[in-house]
Formats: sequence, C-alpha cells, structure tokens
Amino acid sequence: MTLSLRASNLPIKYERPRETHRSGMTIYEVSGAGLYRVLEIHSGEFTVETLTPVGWMNLILLDKRDKISTAVEAMQIWLTIQTPTSAPETQQEEEAPNHG
Repeated sequence: MTLSLRASNLPIKYERPRETHRSGMTIYEVSGAGLYRVLEIHSGEFTVETLTPVGWMNLILLDKRDKISTAVEAMQIWLTIQTPTSAPETQQEEEAPNHG
C-alpha cells in the first residue's frame, strides 16, 4: 500500500502572494524528491514546476477548469498524479483464489 503525500503537510520554503504585475509563488520541499514551485500566473491559473540542475522545469499547467483556486490545491493535484497505483492485473491476481 502506498501512502499518498498531502500538500498541506509539506514544508513551505518560500511564499509570495500574487500581485497585479507579479505571479504568486510557493516553493515546497518534498522529502527525497527535491523542491517544487507553484506559480499563480493569473487568478485560478497555476503551473507546477520542479527544480533541476539547469533550472525550473514546468510539469503541469492547471486552471479554473481543474476546479482549483490555491497553490496547495495545485500541488495536491501533482502529488496525486505522481502517486503510484496498483495495476489492474496485479489486483486480479491477488483476488484470484489459489488452486495450488
């Protein structure tokens, strides 16, 4: 069983609110995975990025159609995408009776 990470429990390394001419920014630290930056480009439009040796790399762009309105919600969507799920064939094998 895989425990999923909760964005609301991640350490925030830096936070800046969105202003008229400046994106909002929240930088999270994910243990074992590094730093992630959520930019609020416009009201309700977010991008999630990760820090690489060559700079920030865009991972996903989210907007109001994704039903999010905060950086923590944007980060949670990315964490949910990254959480491994069991393959259907693995679940079927586990549920099938053993006719040894």
